[in-house]
Amino acid sequence: MLYPNYTPGGPKYDIPFGQRDGLTFASRSVTFDNFPPPTSSTDAILSSLATENLSPTDVIALSGGHAIGISHCTSFADRLYPAQDPAMDKTFAGSLKRTCRILTTDNTTVLDIRSPNLFDNKNYVDLMNRQGLFNSDQDLYTNKRKKGIVTSFAVDQNLFLKRFVEAMLKMGQLSVLTGTQGEVRAKCSVTNKDNASLLASVAEGVVEADWLNM
Repeated sequence: MLYPNYTPGGPKYDIPFGQRDGLTFASRSVTFDNFPPPTSSTDAILSSLATENLSPTDVIALSGGHAIGISHCTSFADRLYPAQDPAMDKTFAGSLKRTCRILTTDNTTVLDIRSPNLFDNKNYVDLMNRQGLFNSDQDLYTNKRKKGIVTSFAVDQNLFLKRFVEAMLKMGQLSVLTGTQGEVRAKCSVTNKDNASLLASVAEGVVEADWLNM
């Protein structure tokens, strides 16, 4: 199956078939327990994700997903107030303070100031210029043992995209459900038991399941 590329610049790649959907959705607490917050240090992130068999290169490549998107000020304002994080470029910090005038504001800003709507390697260029938004990203370059990986991605976009795809495929193989585990949903965002009417329509051939249109 070819992974759809909805974002300009993003890679297309084959993913394996055979995985089934879960019977429940992960709770908010479980989700946050399994993903390090943006305030995390590099060592904390690597330790957390090493349990999932992800290497430092995998983790740094996955952080490239921050090439697109936005963040609320509350996710990084602790780097601005009460004192600026010395790892952050002063001009960049000044710009952020104009958006995030107080610690608790709900304002937002882009994750990548160079090409916010393009999936590319500029996020790593940001880090080399001390313009990473999250501590969890900037510390990847500040960390002397890992800055070489960041630099290699910043200077070679093809290398970044290659490693990103490899890391995404690894992520896709975590806790895979196969055989009689889980289910094949008629609608990806709803379990079958909560969508009996659509499931009946699929069985009768009235509508096509989401997976038939992929």
